[in-house]
Amino acid sequence: MKRALLVVAVIIILSGCGATETLTCTADNTVGTVTSKTTYKIEHKNDEIKQITVTYEYEDAHTDGMDTGTDGTTEDTDNDDDGIVDGVVGEALDDVVTGITDGILDIAGIKTRHNDQFGSYTNTEGFQITTDVDSDNDYKVTYTYDLSKLSDNDLTTFNIDKDLETQKKVYTDRGLTCK
Repeated sequence: MKRALLVVAVIIILSGCGATETLTCTADNTVGTVTSKTTYKIEHKNDEIKQITVTYEYEDAHTDGMDTGTDGTTEDTDNDDDGIVDGVVGEALDDVVTGITDGILDIAGIKTRHNDQFGSYTNTEGFQITTDVDSDNDYKVTYTYDLSKLSDNDLTTFNIDKDLETQKKVYTDRGLTCK
């Protein structure tokens, strides 16, 4: 009886070996007022990658108004000290700045680049794209690659290797930090 319990215990312990683990690779970059955060979450069993979830998050700290220098003037032309640029120039600037929906992100080409780069792959089994945040100053998009469903040709197209160490090197060579 003791032997049977010992064998069962050993089997249970050994079955935990090779459980799915996660490696996360990240990079942050700020250019002007736009901060980009890139996160690669790699789920793997032993050294074989099962799934990669990539999140690109862009935050724009752009502000407009008095003393920011973003609207080409730092003066309130009226003496009301309300912090709003007045007159015809102020109204024209307000029209442009208020109508900026997606402008900062579109100027940088971020959304367009993502849509163009991955738009043709949206019907690929094993690849999924989700836009999590899409506002005037923030944009977050997530790509999920299920390696069990992607063909070898798709893996080559996406520059993905099923071997964990090989893929980790690709990301560290790009400047990401993996933990």
